[in-house]
Amino acid sequence: MRASNLSAAVGALALPPRLKTLIAGRIRECIATGQLALGQRLSDKQLADEMRVSRTPVREALLQLQTEGMVVMRPQSGTFVFELSLQEIAEICELRGIFETGALQVGAAAGSDHLVQTLRSHTLAARAALKKGDLARCEALDTAFHESIIDLSGNRLLVEAYKTISDKVRALRHRLPHERKRFAAALAQHETIVEAIARGRTEAASEELADHVRNVHRLLSGSRSH
Repeated sequence: MRASNLSAAVGALALPPRLKTLIAGRIRECIATGQLALGQRLSDKQLADEMRVSRTPVREALLQLQTEGMVVMRPQSGTFVFELSLQEIAEICELRGIFETGALQVGAAAGSDHLVQTLRSHTLAARAALKKGDLARCEALDTAFHESIIDLSGNRLLVEAYKTISDKVRALRHRLPHERKRFAAALAQHETIVEAIARGRTEAASEELADHVRNVHRLLSGSRSH
């Protein structure tokens, strides 16, 4: 990862008591957004140099990220960004499907107008981005679409529980094919989900969403096996 990218991302880390938390947050974000690749070896010295801080808070931040499962520390080998087996990918996708379909049903039952309005705004923006060929924007809106389903469930415990896998889900998303065809297919499913919710067909929307997550699992399994 380029030093300038991480330095700019961190900015001025001025408050020592918050240093570990701020550094952990930036490293976590870099993993979630693909700036640090899955399985990549991390150097506390390099990270400290890039962020213009001492190595101690970086080491503390890495220990925190290890407890979250975002990095792995291997004796005599070093510290690495997490990597998942095919079985672990399947488990995360399965849990993601449970969270998202459950959140959709809860959110729709509580009142679908705001949910539909928010999701539709994401799909309209994604359709415009796709037309322009802005795949980075499409990817950001894809993430926003799914996280909005969780956030608008109105269930605080569900939202908190989803956070335990959300960063890994985001990181895995960057392993999907960065192709117009893939984004177009995902967007078409998003639009189908929104229209089903708008028509009061919550079960159909949930089934489409579950199929969408299964498609992601198939793509990840294929890319992971090569």
